[in-house]
Order: sequence, then structure tokens, then C-alpha cells
Amino acid sequence: MLNIQLYIEGQEIDLYQDESITLTQSLQDVRDIEKVFTDFSRTFSVPASKINNKIFKHFYNYHIIGYDARKKKDAELYLNYKLFKKGKIKLEGATRRDNKVHTYRLTFYGNGINLKDLLGEDKLDALTMLKDDAFKFTYNDANIKTYMQNGLDITHSGVTYTDAIIFPLITHTKRLVYDSTVGSAYLNTDIQNNIAYEAGSEHGLELSQLKPALRIYPIIKAIEIQYGISFSTDFFNTTNLPFYNLYLWLHNKTGGLFEDEGNVTPVGNFNIVSVDGAVIDLYENYFSTPQSDQIGTAAGRKDRYLDVSIVPSVSDEFNFIIYKNGEVFERYDNISRDAQTGEYREIRELLLDVGDYTFAIESDIPSTYDIRFYVKRKATSGISWRNVSWTGSAEVLTDVQFRPANQLPDIKVLDFITSLFKMFNLTSFQNEQGIIEVKTLDSFYSSSTTTWDITEYLDKSESTVDSILPYKQVNLRYEGHDNFFSKNHSELFNQEWGTLQYKASEKFEGQSYTITIPLEHFKYERLEDINGGTFTDLQWGWSADIKQSPNLGKPLLFYPIQQDETIGVIEADGDLVSHTGVYIPSNSVSLSDSQNLNFNAEPNEFGLVPYTQTLFNNYYKNYVKGIFDPQRRLTNVKAFLPLSMITNLSLADKVRIFDNIYRINKITTNFETVQSNLELINIVEGETIEVEPVIPDKFIPANTCITVDTDTRYADITTLTADATCFYDNVIITSTSEVVPESVYPKN
Repeated sequence: MLNIQLYIEGQEIDLYQDESITLTQSLQDVRDIEKVFTDFSRTFSVPASKINNKIFKHFYNYHIIGYDARKKKDAELYLNYKLFKKGKIKLEGATRRDNKVHTYRLTFYGNGINLKDLLGEDKLDALTMLKDDAFKFTYNDANIKTYMQNGLDITHSGVTYTDAIIFPLITHTKRLVYDSTVGSAYLNTDIQNNIAYEAGSEHGLELSQLKPALRIYPIIKAIEIQYGISFSTDFFNTTNLPFYNLYLWLHNKTGGLFEDEGNVTPVGNFNIVSVDGAVIDLYENYFSTPQSDQIGTAAGRKDRYLDVSIVPSVSDEFNFIIYKNGEVFERYDNISRDAQTGEYREIRELLLDVGDYTFAIESDIPSTYDIRFYVKRKATSGISWRNVSWTGSAEVLTDVQFRPANQLPDIKVLDFITSLFKMFNLTSFQNEQGIIEVKTLDSFYSSSTTTWDITEYLDKSESTVDSILPYKQVNLRYEGHDNFFSKNHSELFNQEWGTLQYKASEKFEGQSYTITIPLEHFKYERLEDINGGTFTDLQWGWSADIKQSPNLGKPLLFYPIQQDETIGVIEADGDLVSHTGVYIPSNSVSLSDSQNLNFNAEPNEFGLVPYTQTLFNNYYKNYVKGIFDPQRRLTNVKAFLPLSMITNLSLADKVRIFDNIYRINKITTNFETVQSNLELINIVEGETIEVEPVIPDKFIPANTCITVDTDTRYADITTLTADATCFYDNVIITSTSEVVPESVYPKN
């Protein structure tokens, strides 16, 4: 008999004896191939017993502040007191009968990580690690030229990120040309830069046309730190160059970096002054406050209030900004210190919502700022207060300080992660150690060599075999194609740059399925020397629309490639100097045929021939091609699987039915009837089943030879014999009248 036990945050839930709990496990569904699924149950009911009322804090009574049903709670599902699944429980609601609470309705979710719940609506600029002083640098000509040829190494919390920040050859406004002709007529104008170096000329690359880029590896690490998670190194590692070499262009508005904005300096260096009780979670440059009505201690259910006092070193006006989860929470503009006290003290008892809070000073005047913070909450009993106070500081320097967090594109953390998952066809699940394993779909399926034979457990009463293909075409594309060269490509060839439309050779009924990546996809241009018409080793990107006006577009990912080329650059004071070493942007990992960011095999902008190692060929082809295979079927069977198989089966495993091998698309198990419904996809190649032949005795000549002689009577002479042995060599069985049973299926 199979018994189920359910624990929520370590407390066992009372269950109905006859309640049917059905769990569905699926990794990636052929009918929705862009989504990553997690295990989940159908909603089931548990009794409103004393134990359950205590656990759910009498949720049915809204006068009681207790259980927060908006959040999933840690849960464990046991089968016969053996751990089966770790996951989350969501309280859907309660049911009354005769005006009394009767049941609670629950849904169990497996530990396939639900990133949407975890990341919420936070944007990239909410990542506090990227706001740390370790990531800042002085924005001046010398540093820009240095990071054009050698990236800035950044060390944070003992970890060094090599070439974390670079300046690629991507312009935000002006078009680039290259003409090495002495006395070239291609001078710098309002719309173009001739970047060929000629001493004494009036042309060259204006450094202000460039914006830096940030390697995405530290962004992944910042996400881990921010949300207390750990990704596996299966895909997110430093040796996987198609991932590790990716950079995010720091472009969040049209035009130059600091146009129409002040010099924003984060407040940091937090130091505790005094603490009286648990109030907030304080870190080096931010703090977190809990929700005022959250589940937990009474202290966690109290409102928090903030006081701020600022002591600037100068009397000039400045702006003070409070951010919550990366978004502006409050602004105090054009403020200054009091002439008598020397400080600004107008921020008092500001009510705080749940979230992560950071602070910044905005000023163009070199100055220092000492800030005192104070947060209080009501005590759990009585009328006293619990509080914490600390100090912080900020310094506005003469030179502009560049901080990546201020220039990150406007994209949610969830959308950024989703983009990577869609680009590389990644899947994720949380293992028993709590690590989120991130793998390509192909590597996930190849990680298991286990095949389970479920033939003897089949319910032979019913099975179905359906067509696996719900679509006639699969499209893979980027959302952003408004940049000049990509848009021009679409108009010239009536085909989006890098977009793939995969379909079978035959025409048939069905719909198109489109996977869209919420990123920009640039087409780059290799520069040709107008003087002689030969190609240089330079390639550039242009953030302009089809009208050649500055364009914002979607966030851009690219691969930088260092080229040892000499160009002319114009510094901030107007001086023209020679510069050697440039990071050119590329859609491919290297300038030879290598993995690239196109879905379709487009002609490479630098090599001018198609590079075939596309995202589709490397990460989607095996899966999608299998869907379109006319021999593929979606088989639905029912089986009464033993507990040992249920608890050990992985979605990466294969199953065998008679002499057929299948991959699991979905498995749904009812723990009351112990019956599982399996959606299976047949494997048509690459698998060999060795079956040992079984031959009935009657068909073995040695066992069926009929003799008429004996070993006591002899009728032979020395020349003629009648041997008693049976001669059956080379006997060929040509037919049989053996009766074959009507059913060869095993019984249930």
C-alpha cells in the first residue's frame, strides 16, 4: 500500500485517507518547446484539522494576520516515509461547509526552479553587486583607450573577473568610414567619422561615440548573490566560450553616455552605530526590509520608518535619490545644507515598503557627503521602538566616475535570464543540494544512460498513438531588428537577419510556432578602405535606425574580438592621436567558422561566407528535427509502476516497451491508484536493443529426433551399419503448425 506524507516547512500536514494527489512531471513539452516546466500537482484538498489550522494560521478568517498565501512555502512529499520530491506548496484557498471551515486547497510544485517567483519584476539595475565601487572607473580618454585594447579586470569579494569591462567599436550616433588617402575628402562631420589615422588631418574616431560593455558572467554572479541561489557550472562557466565571451552593451538611452544627466554617485561604506532589536538586514551599500504583514515573528509584521541626515562638504545644491529594487522610490532635488546646523535633515519617518534600498548623491560639484541613517519599528509588545542606526558616505570627484549599474539596459532580470535560456535552449531544475542545474537540452538528455523496461507494468486496456507534430513551422528570431544594417538586410532580402524558419520539406496542415528573444540583433559591417577598395581588419556596429538617426533598441549581446589595427582617435580636448588595438563586435565567437548568435546560417560579416555553427544547429536541431520526423509518434500509455521505479525515475531516462525505446515527454502519477499516465516519444534511431532469441524445444532437431533402433539389438555388419545415433545436420525447418495465443501482452 502506498502512503503519502506532506511536510510544509518541516511540519507534517494532515491528509484525507482517500484524497487523490496527482503529480505531473515534465521538462520540456513538444507542444510548447520554448518553455521550461516544473513538476506540479493538480489542486487537492486537506482537512481543516487542528494541525492544519495551526499551520495555515486560520487562513479562512481574514481578521487574523497570519499565513501569506501569495508566497509558496518549502515542502517535501514523501512516499511511505521515503523522500520523493522537494518543492513548494501554494495555498489556493479554503472551503466552508455549514459556515465552518472544512478544507484547504493546495497545489504542490516541484523544485524545477520557478525563476518568475524568485526574480519578480526586478530589473538589472537592481543588482547591488554591480553598484559596488569595485565596478567603477574614471571616465577619461586614457582609460577609454586602454579598455579599447585591454579590458578592465574587476575584483569583487575575492573573485577576479577578467576583462569585465571593455569599449567595443560600436557607435551610438555617427557612421564610421575608413579612407587612408592622404588628404582624404572624408572628414569628420555631424553624421560620420573617418577613423583612418593621418597625422595633422581633421578626421578620426571621436571617443565620445563609444559606450562600454560588461561581460555577462559577473551579471550571472550578481544574480546569484542578490537572490541567494547557485547555478551549476554545466553551462555558466569560464571555459564555455559561447557563454563566457558574451558581453552586454551598456546602452540605455540614445546619444552619449552622460548627456542630459548629472553625475550620480552611490552611497556606500555602511557602518553600524547602534542596534536595538531585529529591524532590517544591512549590507555594505544597501539594506532589505521585510513586508510589514509577512508571516513570521511579530517583529516582522511591523511598519518600518526611515530618517536620513546628510552633511555635505560644500554649500552647493545637490540631489538625494532613494532607490527600491533598482527603481527610484523617492527623490529630493535641489537641496542643500542648513546654514546653522551644516546638515540636511528633512527626511523623517519615511514609510518603507518591502524591498532592497540603495541611495545616491547627484551633483557635478566635487564634494564629500556623510550620511546618517536611522530605521525604527514598533516593539512586539508595549509602546517602545526597536531601531538601528548606521553611517554611510559618498564622494563626488572632479572626473566623472563611470558605474555600469547606471548604464544597464532597461530589462528585467527574468527577461535577461529567459533570453539566455531561449538562445541556447537551456533547461533547469534544482537538485537535492539546492543548486540550480542549468544545462542545454541535449546535454540533459545525454546525462542519463538508464533505460527502464515498463512492459510488465502496462495497463493493456487502453493506449493511444498520436501525431507528435502540432506545428508546420518553427520560427526562431530576435525581437530587435531596428538597427540600420539589420533593417537594411530585411528590406534587401525580405528576410530578417539571423531569423530561421524551420519547416518540413512536405506541405501539411498546422500552425507556426515562434520563439522570440527579447534582445537586439545587430548586423555588423566590415570596413573597406576607400583608398584601394581592400578590406581592413576592422568591423563595427551602428546603433542607428533605418533613417540613420540614433536608436535605442533592445539590449544587445555580442562577442568582442581584439584586432591589432591602428586607427585615429580624437580625445576630449580635440587632439588627434594614433591608437593601436580595437575590440571589434561580432556575432561569432571567432573570425573563423565558429559558434555564432544567428539562428540561420547567415554570411558572416567579416568572413563573408556562411558560418554554419548557428544557435539552431548547436542547440535546437536535434530536438526540433525529431519533432518533424514523420516516424515520430506521441504514445500515451498507462502503467502501474512500482514504487522503486517511481522514486528513481528521471526525466532524462528512457523507457522500454517490448522492443521499442521512448523518451519521456510527460508523466502524471495518481498516488491513490498508483497509476501513471505516460506521454512518450519514440526514438527512431541511435538505439539498439539486444534480444536473446528463445527457440521452443520442438524446433531444436537434437531434441526432436525420432529413432527406431535400440542399444540391445543390432542389425549391422562390418560393411553396413544402422546407427542408433540421430543424424540431424543441416535440417531446415520450413513450416510449423504451432498455435499462437490470441494475446501476447502480459497481464496487469
